[in-house]
Amino acid sequence: MKIRAGQRAAFLTTLAVASFLLNFCWESLHGLLYEGHPEMAASAYVPMMLLAALMDTFAIAVIYSLTALFARTWFWDQVSRNRLFFLCIGLLAASLLEYVSINSLHLWHYRSSMPLLFGIGLFPLFGPKGSG
Repeated sequence: MKIRAGQRAAFLTTLAVASFLLNFCWESLHGLLYEGHPEMAASAYVPMMLLAALMDTFAIAVIYSLTALFARTWFWDQVSRNRLFFLCIGLLAASLLEYVSINSLHLWHYRSSMPLLFGIGLFPLFGPKGSG
């Protein structure tokens, strides 16, 4: 099946917009499980969440592109093999980012209410970019 340029553009735009909106909601909700976030003024918190959602949107685009390389087609089929690859890359990227940010760079700290798995927060690990 031949896919037209307009269909590609529509798909990629939909992917980016949906990724951004989903990640903005997710980041805003679980962001309250980090030290200092609940006390932040909205004028600081909202831009920080917008930036986090934008970075997550970029990460999803990269992970989608890697899956496209793996599947050898830009519009890969939703078969188990491709989904598993997407999921594994997403979990690996989320785990690595969270681990380095918490333990090496000390960019943020969890509140005691954040559930942990091997020292990594469950909510950032299994969010939209982590779970695909």
